[in-house]
Amino acid sequence: MKRYSLMSFYMCLLCLILSLTLILSSWTIIPSYVLWLIALIALIAGIKGFKDRINKISKIRSWFTVITSLLLLISLSLVLLFGTLRTLVISEEFIKESKSPDGTYTVEFYLTNGGATTAFRVIGKLDGPLWSEKLLYGDYRMDHAKVEWVNNHTISINNHVLNLKKDETYSD
Repeated sequence: MKRYSLMSFYMCLLCLILSLTLILSSWTIIPSYVLWLIALIALIAGIKGFKDRINKISKIRSWFTVITSLLLLISLSLVLLFGTLRTLVISEEFIKESKSPDGTYTVEFYLTNGGATTAFRVIGKLDGPLWSEKLLYGDYRMDHAKVEWVNNHTISINNHVLNLKKDETYSD
């Protein structure tokens, strides 16, 4: 029983830290549905951890785990719901992909359309390892992407020069 309490506590902390990266970082490290699944497993293991009556610390740890993972489940469910609704309302049409001359960076460009009341927008997403991606470029009232690589780590998108080594982004 102690294993459930400790395992669920560490899973809850991991999920909490990774969830904060969704808010605080421009990189998407892990998809929200994976975080939702980790929070659900932490909740179930935290409930099983209540059977551990060795000391007061394990009981407090179980309460912390259950409450935190429940809050994470609710907030991540909202993120998933609004993310799904966003894809139904705002369409993303793939325009092109551009690789750096040495092949280190890959940027994918999409044309977004929010409907009759909004203008087109071009967004550029920098691919990272595994699931990670970063919104590198966003230009409102734009319907094309003119892309030129200045060197292996500097890209010019519609005359906006971004140095990828310095984590530069552009959003209008």
